[in-house]
Formats: sequence, C-alpha cells, structure tokens
Amino acid sequence: MNTAERVVDILDAVASSDGPCGISELSRQLKIGKYNVFRILSALEEKGWIEQDTETKKYSLTGAMAGVAFRALSQLDIQKVSLPYLQELQKITGETSALVIREELGRMFISCIPSDQAVRHVVPVGERGEQWRGSGGKAILAFTTEDEIEAVLKQFRDSGVQTLAAGQTVTVESLREELALIRKQGFAVGVGERNSGVCGVSAPIFNHQQRVVGSISVSGPMPRFDMEKAFHYSDLIMEKAKKISSILGAKVESLFVAIL
Repeated sequence: MNTAERVVDILDAVASSDGPCGISELSRQLKIGKYNVFRILSALEEKGWIEQDTETKKYSLTGAMAGVAFRALSQLDIQKVSLPYLQELQKITGETSALVIREELGRMFISCIPSDQAVRHVVPVGERGEQWRGSGGKAILAFTTEDEIEAVLKQFRDSGVQTLAAGQTVTVESLREELALIRKQGFAVGVGERNSGVCGVSAPIFNHQQRVVGSISVSGPMPRFDMEKAFHYSDLIMEKAKKISSILGAKVESLFVAIL
C-alpha cells in the first residue's frame, strides 16, 4: 500500500467513524503502523483537514475537510464514477441508460448512453425537471427527508398538473403511495410520465453522508421496453446504483435499513 492509499484509508476511516479516532484504533483497523498513522495525521492536521482534541488526543475531520469532500463529490466526479456502470447497463439491456443528479427540489440529467437500436429513447442531457415526474426523479425523492418530500409535493400542488404524459391521473395521495412503495422496494418505475411512449426504471445513488444525490436509470420505447422489462432489470440497476454509492463513500449495507 502506497502513501496516497494510506491517506485515503485514514480519511475514510475518520469520516466513517461515529466519533473521534485515536492512533491505536486507526492502526488496528487499517493494519498500518502507528508511526505511519501518526505521520499522516500530523500532515493532515497541518493542512487543516484533521484536528486533534487536546484532552482525548483523538482526531476528527474539520470543516475545511468537509469542503474538500463536497468538491470531490462534484457532478463531474459522479459522472466519471457512473460512466462504466451506465455503459454496462446499456450493453446488457440494449436500452438507453442515464445519470440523474439531485438539484434542491428538482433533478437534472447529466449523462446518457443512448441505445444502439434504430428506435430508441434519448435522454436530453442538461434537461432539468421535477422530482415528482419520471422514475429518475422519484427514485431520488423517495429517499429524501419528510420535509423535502413535503416541499416537492407542495411544488406539485402549485403546478396544477392533474395528468401525466400518457393521460394517467396523478394526485398528492397517489404520489405519497408511490413514494412509499419505492422506499420499500428500492427502485422506481415510470410508464408514460414524461413521454407517453416511454417506460423507465431507476435506482437511487447515495453519498458518504448517506444522502441521496442522484439516480441511474434505463429507459426505452414501449412496447419493446415495458413494465415487465423494467421490473426484470430492477435488481441489476439497484446493484449498479449501490456500487456507485459505495465508491462515493456510502455504507451500502445499511442504506435501505437506515432509511426505511
């Protein structure tokens, strides 16, 4: 293990800990010599990323490190991390795969790997939209806080929308029920919501704070890609979403347990 890997492992361990960490604790956990742990922590402390409690002698992250972490999880990084998984999803399903990120109460498509088929659904990269419409947005919305959900539902009420693209009726009550189902099953399916002839399935992506930051999706034209196909690929999409989340620092094994 080189020095860079040790630095990353130590930062990850301190960030993931329930409280400040001591040198001996980090040494045992990471199987790195105490001297090397001390040397790296001292360098990080000089940089202002780590601070030591004068009484306990244990270390924790500083606000400056939080800022670094936030910048590290920028849209560009999420795109880079997600790209190979989007390519794999497109290859396996034969349909368009896409990455959606959360933008306050909205969402935006930032990556798309179009289907190779002649008739296909192409996601407009850069398009912003509501979280309450479409599988990509709902996969995000279902895992936000209750306050955020209420804010989005108010946004929906204020929009005056009563029907979706395919003509199906949508209400606050129907959205609440659907969000509860999405939280339970871990993925969202949308049929004719943004486009009348399109079906999509999406799964949420989480960051190191266990907060939902986006979703990945697969979508295609009906009837070739219908609800049956969407449910068929749901496990695969959740698997890829969890791998992306893990790379972004999320504790995948506790994601849905903690949220439900």
